[in-house]
Amino acid sequence: ITSLGAVGAAMSLVPKFISEGVITPNDIAVFTAMGMCWSGYLSTHVGMMDALNARDLTSKAIISHTIGGLCAGISAHFIYILIF
Repeated sequence: ITSLGAVGAAMSLVPKFISEGVITPNDIAVFTAMGMCWSGYLSTHVGMMDALNARDLTSKAIISHTIGGLCAGISAHFIYILIF
């Protein structure tokens, strides 16, 4: 929840950035997709792997989560282009 709150706090800057022309709606789609995927990113993996008695898999879980976030951002970009 803390990480998701951080994404929400960062999103509160969006209206100012839009008015200044710093970001586009496509950027917002990418940021939101990556933020939703990465919320709870580091804080959950260690505890989750401990609970599963598989702490040695923590680095692999973090790497796969990183790749998932990048895929979410790339997918959001192309979906935005297709729709708009």
